Amino acid sequence: MTNDRVAQLLAVVSIATLALVCGTFDVARAQCKPGDLLVGEDADNYYCRRRAEYEGSRPQALGARVCAARRTLAADQNAIRALGFAVDTERFEMFADVAREQKSELEHKVLDALFEQAFEATGKVVESAKPLNPWNVNQAADILQAKGFGSPTVIAALRRVARQKDKPAMAAAYQEFAEAVKGAKEGWSTGLAMAKDPDNTQLRLLLGALKVVQGNPDLGLAVTTAELGESLAYLAYVNGQVSELTKLTDDKLARLAVLSKRVQGHFGDVRDARKSWRESMGIRTGEPTCSS
Repeated sequence: MTNDRVAQLLAVVSIATLALVCGTFDVARAQCKPGDLLVGEDADNYYCRRRAEYEGSRPQALGARVCAARRTLAADQNAIRALGFAVDTERFEMFADVAREQKSELEHKVLDALFEQAFEATGKVVESAKPLNPWNVNQAADILQAKGFGSPTVIAALRRVARQKDKPAMAAAYQEFAEAVKGAKEGWSTGLAMAKDPDNTQLRLLLGALKVVQGNPDLGLAVTTAELGESLAYLAYVNGQVSELTKLTDDKLARLAVLSKRVQGHFGDVRDARKSWRESMGIRTGEPTCSS
């Protein structure tokens, strides 16, 4: 084959490729009739409406609501990423269909990881003893008693820490408390205990008390709530790695818990608005077209 013939063939291929690409662009531009609006699409369809009918209509208002909710959700996701925590956006919607038992198991794994993180900090707490002020320690004991925690041994160990007057005695009492916590955690992690406490209430109370004693009462109080437990499970699910949570400082963890709760709420807003938009459009799938 001559060089001229090769050049001719390459020219033909280039023209054909260009035509195909341009044709694709033309299809994308011509998915609606002249004068109609592209208002939504899915993997298989473009959804067009006559401009005069769509502008100012209920579907347009609902579509705008979806777009606004998406922007709010995106801002939450960016705030989470700014804290160094990656999120898989495709898993947000999947979490809504996760069974309650699976969510509880995931939360249990998250709590296990956070316990390990807290136990690793025990040495620093004993060394400094700064967080071990009697008010923090008694507050932790009061929380456990008020919420019906099932281990009197842990509560008694906390009271002993609070009664100490000097740093060495307080550090020694804290070591005893940490051992009591480990024992209680193991007890509440058995299959029988988990069956009796499917919402991980006892583990959350125990972790919350540990965080309070270690000098973070705000996070400690938050950890005791079911909402934060589910939020952290949600975050671990969309991230796909429980271990990532253990790399965060307490301050970032508390911030992430707040953001995770917001993400759940805002994703619910997107889902509800999208459902209403689809119903108003008379379609079962599809997303409204949003301007950038």
